[in-house]
Amino acid sequence: MNPVNNFMYPDGYEYSCNYLLDHALCHVPFYREHWRKYDLDPQGSADARYARMPILTKADMRSCFPYGLVSEELDAEQGLKDNRIEYTFTSGTSGEKVINLWNQEWWHASEMASWKLNPVLSRLSYPPRQATLASSLNVGISCEENLPMDHRIMGNLLYLNEKANIICWNDYHLERMARELNEYRPAVLEANPSLLARACRYWISKDIHVFSPDVITFTYELPSQVSLKFIRQVFDCPLVSSYGTTETGFVMETDEHGRYVQNTEECRIDYLPLNEKYGIPDIGRIVVSTFHNPWSVIVRFDVGDLVRIHHGESHRGFIADRIEGRTSNSTFAADGTLVTTAMTDDAMAEIDNLTDYDVTQADQDTYRVNITVLKQEEAALKKTEMIMKHLYGEHGIYEIKAVKDLLPGPAGKYRRTHAEFDFELEGEN
Repeated sequence: MNPVNNFMYPDGYEYSCNYLLDHALCHVPFYREHWRKYDLDPQGSADARYARMPILTKADMRSCFPYGLVSEELDAEQGLKDNRIEYTFTSGTSGEKVINLWNQEWWHASEMASWKLNPVLSRLSYPPRQATLASSLNVGISCEENLPMDHRIMGNLLYLNEKANIICWNDYHLERMARELNEYRPAVLEANPSLLARACRYWISKDIHVFSPDVITFTYELPSQVSLKFIRQVFDCPLVSSYGTTETGFVMETDEHGRYVQNTEECRIDYLPLNEKYGIPDIGRIVVSTFHNPWSVIVRFDVGDLVRIHHGESHRGFIADRIEGRTSNSTFAADGTLVTTAMTDDAMAEIDNLTDYDVTQADQDTYRVNITVLKQEEAALKKTEMIMKHLYGEHGIYEIKAVKDLLPGPAGKYRRTHAEFDFELEGEN
């Protein structure tokens, strides 16, 4: 074991870090052309070398697409012809979308390695019998027609939803999902937690029994406390969160304590603390480097999220107590203190009968809040106002409304908090 970044890392980890950087700077066109000049001490420690490197952004990836991040010994055009790789699109907003060269073999290896980090997943065979519930914008099959079950099964995977927009969900679809889970009996249910919670609310209201798999894994979004409340009423199995991106694979997995543990076999994580002016010393950004994907060599990629670093003892690499949310979804109290999506979510979870919410910060002290509730709307509105004042400041201007429904954004995912003005969370490194 070697001490790196105040955590203990497995033997061979520093070698993997240095090998990746050496290879990128010598054999990958983008890094060789733009980053090699920053490697002032090639014999130095991995931490020192990586700290001198820039941060890889999605704009960089777009600028050098399609072959700038491909190892020079590989023929990407031939790889596309041979179906070893394919083009895939991330589902972010227009400023976040990237076309990637997708290698399925690398993706599976990354997922398999991440399963070792959670005791429930580590006991299952891979690949598992799995059902997936997410927007078809993110994964699976997209179709305006209602596809029969056998048209939505691919190998070991059953896709429960073929609709790009959940506004198309009706009683038929929600009852079909329950029926298919009961029939298919997956070992793993992979789900967008917001969409699964929506289905759970319906099943609860109709007293519909739903089969519980060995484990539910959350992807595509971070689970809201409000969503978890409904999911736990329907399912009695363990809940696990996988954290990663299309570009970096499976970066972290929650362990038996709910902490996010680094997938050290597959990636490097660098933690970048925020400027002290934001008043939260334990929260920072992370950038990720991946070890085993020569078709898309990723070094210090800005994944766009904030994490709360774990300060306890770790012998498994980097550990985060939780993911705080997208950097771009940050909001701020009237005094300028950072308020992450997770902080807002903790506070909103205290509202009785709440089913969903969103908070938009228009300017320094003006906030628009929409909530959806099962009942007792007036009480929920009053509690929301009290929570907003406690979280953002007594003298803020709050426009709070109860609405009939809240739907995901254009990328098929919910954005529960965001500010309508530009800001920069600069790191100290």
